[in-house]
Amino acid sequence: MRPEIKCTLRYGTLAGFCFLVPAVFYVPIRSWLNLSEGILLTMMAVSLVVFVTVHAYTTSIRFIKLEEQLRNQARKVLEKLPNSVWILSADKQEVLFSNEMAARYYGTIDAIEGSQSAFLAFFQNPERVDLSAVNQAFTVRSLVMVDRFYDPRQVDLIVMPVEFENRACLLVLAVDHSIVQQSVEENLKLNDSLVAQNERFRDFSFLHSHHIRSHLANILGITQVIGDQKKLSADVLHMLKKSAKALDREVKKINKILMENSGEINGSSPAGDRVGKVIIFVDDDKVQHMINKRILMKINPLLELVFFENPYEALSWLERNVADILLLDINMPLMEGWDFLHLMKERGINIEVKMLTSSLDPRDIQKSQRFDMVSGFLVKPLRKEVIDEFL
Repeated sequence: MRPEIKCTLRYGTLAGFCFLVPAVFYVPIRSWLNLSEGILLTMMAVSLVVFVTVHAYTTSIRFIKLEEQLRNQARKVLEKLPNSVWILSADKQEVLFSNEMAARYYGTIDAIEGSQSAFLAFFQNPERVDLSAVNQAFTVRSLVMVDRFYDPRQVDLIVMPVEFENRACLLVLAVDHSIVQQSVEENLKLNDSLVAQNERFRDFSFLHSHHIRSHLANILGITQVIGDQKKLSADVLHMLKKSAKALDREVKKINKILMENSGEINGSSPAGDRVGKVIIFVDDDKVQHMINKRILMKINPLLELVFFENPYEALSWLERNVADILLLDINMPLMEGWDFLHLMKERGINIEVKMLTSSLDPRDIQKSQRFDMVSGFLVKPLRKEVIDEFL
């Protein structure tokens, strides 16, 4: 039976029992119970109040349980969604909830006091994500988010106001197009590679059809003309040598084309020419980590890169591991780069350090000269020629 019908029947039965029955059998009930009129009316009112109170209580409990059940079901749905979902407080944009997909790709968020919203730090262009005074749902397309591995992810962001745990919040859902974007980029690279190979095959075909065969035909023709002559004339010998040298040049051209093709397939340089170094980055900016990773991996895929946003975690890692070079940011909210260098010296961590900064302040350069481990300054963003220098 439907709840509203059941509730109506209950109250109808109560009304009939408390008012209709006493109204019809008022006199017999009074004489049978030997009660005064006031006492009988009081009993009727009390029974009504008790019934209404009990029924209201049980109804409220059922409603609360149903609401909790719906809330848990909604939370489970959000947890298992195949998209990254966050729930932020509407006033400070603090992360109150993140689902499994968000934790898998972006990790947990630790807000830093006095800094920009920790959630906005995931975006390469946070100014495009305005979460203040959101009154209705909206979508921001073609954003770049930096995941926990400092790789860029192409996303569309859907933001809508919701109520979460009895407070005004924002639900943020990221629709990830990275796989599609990656497939497109791979297809474009493959297409460029096929075009280049087709160009080489056309060159190879042209050399084979026109140059090699022409010189080979000359040599074969001369050998047929001279026949069984026991002694070759000087002119014939000169023509043979000339055609043989020309044929040798064309064969070398073919070998060069084939070597270039092999180099494109296996990499731009032999693996033996590359050096795999361990490079440490300490910087609170996720976007800078993403940029540095893409640049360095493009230059040398054999590099081992370790990134830290928290300088204390970086110090603990350096005490237990060995690295070739440390790129250290100067201005960080938890600890300045100079304090980091002092702690390195106290803990006996000896490694070459280059300060990574957005500007070249002469006072910073002078201050760096107090530390023997600092070998120079690098300006953000890193450039290939600077990277080649310290690699």
